[in-house]
Amino acid sequence: MKRTWFIGIDISKKTLDVVIYDQEKRITKKHFKVSNEKKGFKEILKTLKQERVKVNQAFICLEYCGIYGLEIGLFLQNKVDFSFISPLHIKRSLGLTRGKNDKLDAYKIARFCYLFRDELKPTTMDSEIILKLKNLMGERNRVVKASKTEKQVINELSSQLDRKTVKRANKRLKLLQIDLKEIEVEIVELIKSDNKINKNYKLLLSITGIGLVNAVILIIYSNNFEGIPNARSFACYCGVAPFEYSSGTSIRGKTRVSNLANKSVKANLTNAARSAIVHDNELKIYYKRKREEGKSHGTVINAVKFKIISRAYAVINRQTPFVKIRQAG
Repeated sequence: MKRTWFIGIDISKKTLDVVIYDQEKRITKKHFKVSNEKKGFKEILKTLKQERVKVNQAFICLEYCGIYGLEIGLFLQNKVDFSFISPLHIKRSLGLTRGKNDKLDAYKIARFCYLFRDELKPTTMDSEIILKLKNLMGERNRVVKASKTEKQVINELSSQLDRKTVKRANKRLKLLQIDLKEIEVEIVELIKSDNKINKNYKLLLSITGIGLVNAVILIIYSNNFEGIPNARSFACYCGVAPFEYSSGTSIRGKTRVSNLANKSVKANLTNAARSAIVHDNELKIYYKRKREEGKSHGTVINAVKFKIISRAYAVINRQTPFVKIRQAG
């Protein structure tokens, strides 16, 4: 269906500013504010209908704001095409602007929606299981972070602290370790409840270097390999793919990865790469050869991360487990 109506929504914790864009006059045709809750979401559709906006020909752009945009995304799904856009993408694509307020921000989003109407693809919200996995992984990260703090206190400050203080730190650490095990069990049980996710999870575990954490991360951030369709795109997403930096004859920068990436995913893949170069003969030989050629440790580890991502997408596409190359051993 051809897109003829363009709407921008600026999201805040409690309210949503909505702008209907006037294509001919390049101005705001209609601006209104609603609450960031189900009642407000229904009011958006009601107002669009009053303004004679054909929902099946409309496209809505929303500035990505994490959890604050989750409920409206779930509400709009299957009702109207919409897309969550990175705030940086919007800012850099509209040129020089002056001033800032919620109405102006909503207008900028609506204008962005119009200018890039032929390139934007509708967002597909994560399934209920993927959302639950994200929440559990977030909880796991908090527990791991708290455990590191307690370990640091026990290992580095025990000589300076009172014995009772150290005892309480050990007690907290034990409780955190119990919580960590419970969370991981819950993650595995949740994965088993969905046959497709469970099959992909088992395939990922067949790859040397990938354990529970990286397997789940690959599943949730690729939306079970449906949201990000290929290895190169996922490598771009997590800051693993290198890009050329050159211009004319005077600028010849080093090929390097972009800083615009999901760095938590990249950090976890680093752990996978370190494990792989120890336990996978093929990658161990590859790492050694590249280091002997003069490549830096970081550059080679980054290449290993890309190989792991490529292997992940390969086993998912084939739907068969990873097989090690015997000749490499």
